[in-house]
Amino acid sequence: MKRKAQGAIEYLFMIAAALVIVLIVVKQLSNKGSSAKSTANTAEESANSELNSMISNA
Repeated sequence: MKRKAQGAIEYLFMIAAALVIVLIVVKQLSNKGSSAKSTANTAEESANSELNSMISNA
């Protein structure tokens, strides 16, 4: 009986460790996504202002 309980506890710890790793990866990916979004927005604003200045000079 003691061996089965030890195996079950080890299995639960492995599941918990896998969940922690998944949560860390998801957190990192969501941070990268928001960073990429802000970079894209900055580039879009820059392109828009450049186009507007070209149009107004023409």
